[in-house]
Amino acid sequence: MIIKNHTLRWSCPIDFNDPFDHRYAFIDESRLEATTELIIQRFETYVWERDDVQFDETYPFGLTLAHFRRNRESIPREEFRKNAEIIRQQMVENGRRALFEWNRETEVMLLQTRVLCLAEKNDNLLMWAHYGSAHTGAVFKLNAMDDLDVPLLVAKQVRYSHEYPRLVDEGEFVDHMLCVRRIDMGKREAELLLVKGVNWAYEHEWRVSLTDSSYPLGGFIDFEEPAPVFGAIYLGCRMPEGDKAEILILAEESLPSMEIWQAVQGRNGYTLQFERLK
Repeated sequence: MIIKNHTLRWSCPIDFNDPFDHRYAFIDESRLEATTELIIQRFETYVWERDDVQFDETYPFGLTLAHFRRNRESIPREEFRKNAEIIRQQMVENGRRALFEWNRETEVMLLQTRVLCLAEKNDNLLMWAHYGSAHTGAVFKLNAMDDLDVPLLVAKQVRYSHEYPRLVDEGEFVDHMLCVRRIDMGKREAELLLVKGVNWAYEHEWRVSLTDSSYPLGGFIDFEEPAPVFGAIYLGCRMPEGDKAEILILAEESLPSMEIWQAVQGRNGYTLQFERLK
């Protein structure tokens, strides 16, 4: 299908073999009361004690907080504490609803995301075993071509981590909510979607991601690429002769400029060599 149609498959992250992929920690619901308490405490401190802290007035809530500070002399601190006590539980309930909605929207976003997963190396034995059908499949070399403006040009390198990725820590989130240090959540989220557990580091992965509300919930999309993107194909060292013969015919018909190489198992070490067929 790839050779005949010049297509690459972009998959939904929900279908990945790693259930932790495209996942990260946000605010723990069990910590909502503690987080609410921290918001109230910092708000009081920032208004009555910390003139060095500035509220970002480009946001409506930041403008309100700045106005509150400018008029703090006419607002008794004890009165603020009494009012905070009254609305504390309502803040927690609002937080629960917001967190529920955020989780729901995140799930929908994942279902409408498609990812093209790529690797740096063509001779990685584990990748051949896991994704090359135990060396019976094939690997394509793809060309990222400036003049064709292909998606490969914006591929990002995956980062491997021992620690589970976290969107924000509690202190960062509180300052974000109080418009002291606003965080570009979309940008940070995009960065975290490129983090995987360190156990996957052998993949040397790069990926391109697209999210579109017009995409169906789940499934995959095969996007067509220009023929010059397909620079070479490497046939597995265990590929059946029938498959090899079929690929050679299809390549000559549909991708005549694509190089064809045969993987050969190393005789004196755990390596693969490649012999040019075309």
